Amino acid sequence: MPPTASIVILTYNNLDFTRQCIESIFAKTDAPEFEIVIVDNASTDETPAYLRDLGAAYPNVRVMLNDANTGFAAGNNQGAAAANGEYLVFLNNDTVVTRGWLSGLIRHLQEPSVGMAGPVTNSSGNETRIRVDYEGLAGMDEFAEKYTQAHNGEAFEIDVLAFLCVALRRSVWEQIGPLDERFGRGMFEDDDYALRLKQASYKILCAEDVFIHHWGSASFSKLGQTAYRQLFEENRDKFEEKWGQPWQPHLYRRELMREQIREMVDAAAWREGEIANRDTLITNLNKEIVQRNHTITGLYEEIKDLSAKVGDLGWRLTVAEQSLKDIHESTSWRIMERLRHLILPPGTDLEQTIHRLSHHVQGRHDVSLISWEAYYFKRFK
Repeated sequence: MPPTASIVILTYNNLDFTRQCIESIFAKTDAPEFEIVIVDNASTDETPAYLRDLGAAYPNVRVMLNDANTGFAAGNNQGAAAANGEYLVFLNNDTVVTRGWLSGLIRHLQEPSVGMAGPVTNSSGNETRIRVDYEGLAGMDEFAEKYTQAHNGEAFEIDVLAFLCVALRRSVWEQIGPLDERFGRGMFEDDDYALRLKQASYKILCAEDVFIHHWGSASFSKLGQTAYRQLFEENRDKFEEKWGQPWQPHLYRRELMREQIREMVDAAAWREGEIANRDTLITNLNKEIVQRNHTITGLYEEIKDLSAKVGDLGWRLTVAEQSLKDIHESTSWRIMERLRHLILPPGTDLEQTIHRLSHHVQGRHDVSLISWEAYYFKRFK
């Protein structure tokens, strides 16, 4: 008999978070029947070994280990395709669930007009975030019980639910289709899915009577601010290009506006710092370009000077070659070459020089004897 719900969890390193998440599911999920489908995106820590052991120990846990990081959307789509439940729940591995979370989300999906439901949490980027009074995980369960009981049955429509924890009927998932994989590593696939649900006239609900703890961007935090902002900007552009409309930032609840303003100021300060750093970098690059231009100009002048010298040497060589040719072709040279052994003792420097040069004489035309005599007295005397 297939399980009622399939909980799809995507992992990439952060083993401590994953272990904590899985343990909370088994400890605090009483109903309904569920399976856990875990897709690992090529973790490099001890996560794969842990997941293998987990899959061997629990019959309702299935594990898929990817050879490469396929990204957030693709990994979740892979898990959903393998799931058997009537309901699909997408849960980040950096979450900790509380008692009644799964049944509570499914309860809000019984209304056919509701396409997707998600919980309130301590850390998110919109109105699902609420103020909490616990630190770490101490007191989390007590806080969650008080808050959800005080808001039993309450929910409100929301524009977007982050896929840190969302639930929907399988029939809705099959109708709307999988997450858009153009967003690669992640971000904005949840905004995209919300618009697709609204196009199909579905409501998106935030359940006030379901709470989960979220550690917050466990994977993205390791990117660093610069890489994170770059990914954010790239995927925002993809979202706006797809939908032909500007992306609208999400708002916090009124009681958390001060925190949102603080975060916006911090983000603006970071951007200002990045711009200042880029301006400095551009200035330094411009200086380097000027310096290199000066160097290139100097090298160009040196090349021109060297070219002139090469040209002068070439002209001199041409003159020298012509003069040597004239000498070799003279009758005087021929006579000297034939009689040099009578004039010069063998082995002397002059005799060896004449012997070496005589190889160029054969087959030459005669010129006047004066040419040889002039050359002889000038060159060898």
